[in-house]
Amino acid sequence: MLRIKGRRGLAYYEFSPTPGYRFVVLDAYDVSAIGWPRDHPNALKAMAFLEEKNPNADKNRSNGLVGLDRRFLLFNGAVGREQLDWLDNVLQDASNSEQKVIICCHIRLDPGASSDDALLWNYDEVMDVIHRYKRIKACLAGHDHKGGYSVDSGTDTFGYIDVYDDRISLVGTGRLQREQ
Repeated sequence: MLRIKGRRGLAYYEFSPTPGYRFVVLDAYDVSAIGWPRDHPNALKAMAFLEEKNPNADKNRSNGLVGLDRRFLLFNGAVGREQLDWLDNVLQDASNSEQKVIICCHIRLDPGASSDDALLWNYDEVMDVIHRYKRIKACLAGHDHKGGYSVDSGTDTFGYIDVYDDRISLVGTGRLQREQ
């Protein structure tokens, strides 16, 4: 079992390094067949889900899966219902506090930012929650070793962040201009 624990003993958490910002760290393996003992309810739920979605005996193979269905692989995972509700509450609180939000998740949340096989199983549910709020400034992820990015607003934009003790600097092109 992965022994990554945030506050409250969970692998998802939030923190505010400075009053105007809130970071939200999601657990992309909340529902997963890896990282849990085989008989754990989250692993059993994940394996049942994969049996339904992926016809291959080796669940790390995407043979026969097309488009976004290629995400239904053993090395991916999902955000559970309790975590989705928690995310909604955290984003509501950040909005009420007028904080800018940066979301971090190991597995990509946006199909435009990665290959189809490196995407959160329930990315659409997570993005539905995220789209309810206007304070989200960035979603950072990894998992796809080829890299990538997307802009949710539909424009060509690219940027990077520099993190300092007293500020976060966002440097970009296109619609994404410098912001501190």
